[in-house]
Amino acid sequence: MEICKIGTSNVNSVAKLMADIKPDWWDFEGACQQLQDVSMLAKLVGWCMEKDGKPLGWILCAEFEGYSYLSIENLGYDDHGIFVMEQQLEPLLNEAEKYAREKGYRNLKYVIGSTDMSCHGRPLLNYADELRNLKSHHREHFDYFIDYGFYPTGFIPHCYGENYHGIIMIKSLLF
Repeated sequence: MEICKIGTSNVNSVAKLMADIKPDWWDFEGACQQLQDVSMLAKLVGWCMEKDGKPLGWILCAEFEGYSYLSIENLGYDDHGIFVMEQQLEPLLNEAEKYAREKGYRNLKYVIGSTDMSCHGRPLLNYADELRNLKSHHREHFDYFIDYGFYPTGFIPHCYGENYHGIIMIKSLLF
């Protein structure tokens, strides 16, 4: 298995993977646009894992030089037809972290949906209390990112729908 940068030679195959493995999030055209959109305020950079020239997983990040962080925008892996976002992607997370460190960025950022979390399905009240009392109800994705070194630092209320919140996760690269 090798890690390849997403570019003109493989962007269509990565977009197809995204649309095939998670069609409720991306169609092929939308995935292509997201992987190549240069009109964003941030510069996009991404990597994919390939086996025999076929992508199995990807990570797409946005660079925010002014804020000195790399933001994970989306990621996924095809585990025999099942969409996953945990351990199988660690080589790509490592690649993104290495890239961010080389650029001198101080943080990695990721936003995780509130599914299977103590704050899900209801309005957020006092954000500081919500953050202090945040619990995972066996949410493998959240638990994996905590083990990888990310910490919940805030919320984006209702970003995925009413009472479906984004949890802002940060990993410091200063250590």
